[in-house]
Amino acid sequence: MRKSKTRHRQVRDDRQRGATAVEFALILPLLLSMLLGVIDFGIAFGQSVSLQGAARESARQGVTQGDVIASANHAAGSLDSSQLQVRFAVDTSAGAPGVMVVCLRYPESSLTGFYSWVLGGVFEAKAVMKMESPAVVASGAQRWTGGSCTP
Repeated sequence: MRKSKTRHRQVRDDRQRGATAVEFALILPLLLSMLLGVIDFGIAFGQSVSLQGAARESARQGVTQGDVIASANHAAGSLDSSQLQVRFAVDTSAGAPGVMVVCLRYPESSLTGFYSWVLGGVFEAKAVMKMESPAVVASGAQRWTGGSCTP
C-alpha cells in the first residue's frame, strides 16, 4: 500500500515539474523583451539627455563668444561626435544683440537590436539664449543634413 502512495506522489511531482517548465517557456519571451526594452530605451533616454545638455552648453558658449561647434562636440560626452550634427545662428529679428539658437541632431540607435524598428529616427535638441553682446560669428554648421533650426 505504501508503494502506491509513493508512486502516485512521484507522478504528481513529475506533472508539476512539466507544468512549471511550460509556464516558464511561455513567460520567458515576455521577460526578455521587457529586459531588452529597458536596456534600449534607457540608453536612448541617456542619449537624449546628453544631447539636450550639449545644446544648452554650446548655446551658453556661443552667448559668451565661445566656439559653438567645438563646445557641442566636447559637451556631447558619450555620444559619437562624428555623428553629431550642429547648426547655430544668431537671430536679431527682435532687435540687437539678438538670441543664439543652437540645434543638434543625433541618430537614434538600438544597442540590442531588438527595438531597432522603434529607435530608427533622429534625436533633436534646441537651445535658445539671449546674446550678451553682438556676435562675432552669426551662423555656422557641422555635418547638418536637414531639418529646420529656427527660434
